[in-house]
Amino acid sequence: MENIGVLMACPMNAYLEHQLHNRFNLFRFWNFPDTDAFFAQIDAASIRALVVNAFVGVDLLDALIDRLRNLEILSTYSVGLDKVDVAKCKEKGIRVTNTPDVLTDDVADIAIGLILAVLRKICEGDRFVKKGLCKMADFQLTSQFSGKSVGIIGLGRIGLAIAKRAEAFNCAISYTSRSQKLDTNYKYYPNVIELASNCEILVVACALTPETQHIINRQVIDSLGPNGVVINIARGGHVDEAELISALVEGRLGGAGLDVYENEPEVNEELLGLDNVVLLPHHGCATVETRNAMADLVVGNLEAHFMNKPLLTPGSSNPRLRHRAHTLLRIRKNHASQVTDAARAGRLYRARMEEIGVLLLRPLSSYLQQEISKRFTLFKFWEPPFHSNPKLLKHHSSSTSIRAVVGDGVRGADSELIDLLARLEIVSSHSSGLDKTDLVKCKEKGIRVTFTPYASTDEVADLAILLTLATLRRICHADRFIRSGMWKKQAFGLSSKFSGKCVGIVGLGRIGSAIARRAEAFGCPISYTSRSKKLDSNYTYYPGVIDLASNCQILIVACALTTETRHIVNREVIDALGPNGIVINVGRGPHIDEEELVSALVEGRLGGAGLDVLEHEPQVPHRLVELQNVVLSPHVGACTVDTRVAMADIVVANLVAHFSNQPLLTPII
Repeated sequence: MENIGVLMACPMNAYLEHQLHNRFNLFRFWNFPDTDAFFAQIDAASIRALVVNAFVGVDLLDALIDRLRNLEILSTYSVGLDKVDVAKCKEKGIRVTNTPDVLTDDVADIAIGLILAVLRKICEGDRFVKKGLCKMADFQLTSQFSGKSVGIIGLGRIGLAIAKRAEAFNCAISYTSRSQKLDTNYKYYPNVIELASNCEILVVACALTPETQHIINRQVIDSLGPNGVVINIARGGHVDEAELISALVEGRLGGAGLDVYENEPEVNEELLGLDNVVLLPHHGCATVETRNAMADLVVGNLEAHFMNKPLLTPGSSNPRLRHRAHTLLRIRKNHASQVTDAARAGRLYRARMEEIGVLLLRPLSSYLQQEISKRFTLFKFWEPPFHSNPKLLKHHSSSTSIRAVVGDGVRGADSELIDLLARLEIVSSHSSGLDKTDLVKCKEKGIRVTFTPYASTDEVADLAILLTLATLRRICHADRFIRSGMWKKQAFGLSSKFSGKCVGIVGLGRIGSAIARRAEAFGCPISYTSRSKKLDSNYTYYPGVIDLASNCQILIVACALTTETRHIVNREVIDALGPNGIVINVGRGPHIDEEELVSALVEGRLGGAGLDVLEHEPQVPHRLVELQNVVLSPHVGACTVDTRVAMADIVVANLVAHFSNQPLLTPII
């Protein structure tokens, strides 16, 4: 085989190039200025195999096929064959192979990553934190993914893998394809317009053919509507880019996540300026693991051909609701009778409640403020006469009417505030975490405490998966790369795959369990540690965090912050995780020894981190901001419009229940 000439059309993968060089007489086309120069200097008769990828132009490919007279096999380092004239190859007796199955998981992963990144605005949030803007303002609310309806164009290998993952997020799945699939229960629509009219997220995962060119056009986009999202992980030609940009600019479409473009690596300038898009550099299968597997398949096909064995992957000449479970609805269903009783009692005692003062510690959602104002006298701690100064409360007459405090995970009722409010009866926290509230003092003084434990479960679990994908697949870095224009000058580089990696979860409560269910859909083995082993779980249990970190590649912190869990991720844990591991924190900032984390990332003792919380937020360590292997999110785990409404309803319902002498919905004390 060393005498067999193999022409590699462009640089693809160092591992592939090395394997071809070791087995065949390898020619590198990019070392020559043009086609004529190549054929003038090389004995083309010796070249019997051609290796290409999805970036090789159609004109160049046709020219090479025409001029390589002894060409026997064309092996493409991609799943798509849209650049290959399969009919011409068949006429000339040239065999064609591709690399179909090995990239399925990675492309499906990036589809889910793009959906989450667009809806949760992860790239914008990362920029927001790294520019220091979280010291000046709260980040905007985003949209939830869990429970949304997902429509998939093309239910082949990749489409099915996307559907499997989306199901783990409680999404209703529908699809369109050339014909209805008899082996699936997903809802089928005979055309794209009907599909777009009945989903919120439209994912393109079909082959590019003359029939699917510009399958996403104005009519389809308008059917999807102003809250819809388009995701394209197939080929740029599937989307009419001019119509897409027009719809995004005019607000006729909510957002888009694009891994491919009509004229890549050229990306339309108008796309670069939009905040409602996430842009990746044709990165779907660009992980080290998958690219090496693709290279092995290319080489294996060539060896099989020249040894007269069956090809591993012969290329085909004919390439081919459930009811939306909103968190708010679940909360209302779980507590329907209590909310009804509280509301009824609220009407009976309306006049008395209007005299009750409720102190809101931070400017949370306008919806929450409106709902409190409808029932009580609302005091805003950040405005005059208090200006966020607890001492001013002591000498102000309104303090005697304040009988309730509403805080959150950033600011709660601390010891000083509790002492200043002599008539305080209840603290209703607009968060699941209570580490900012002095629970011991509340219990001593008989002050009741409530929180919002269920409303944010799905959103926080979604964000944990997003941070994992964004860190491993370098989503935010890739988006910056595209917007800077660098793709026209150089390749982006490879990332790491998520599917199949071992995930360890610190804390298997509601949120930890929700993360585990999602990660399982990516083929990830799950292990965990908690105060005790969960008898109703089949996940692997480790009694300590060090044991857990030693046996996983992704460590996700999802436990409550207590004295025992403060700095639970320390140097020893980080070193047990190792240089290829990543840490994800959706719990509280002090769970991680930040100084040790930063040192490990800088020194290469840890592979990466995705952080929604920081130890001294909104302060961000300078060295953390500079790192490319870190994704920072501005404490937005539960910051979606849907969840904030659900949380506000629980906060208000708890206040109404308390002052109506009804059982609290979500009591802590």
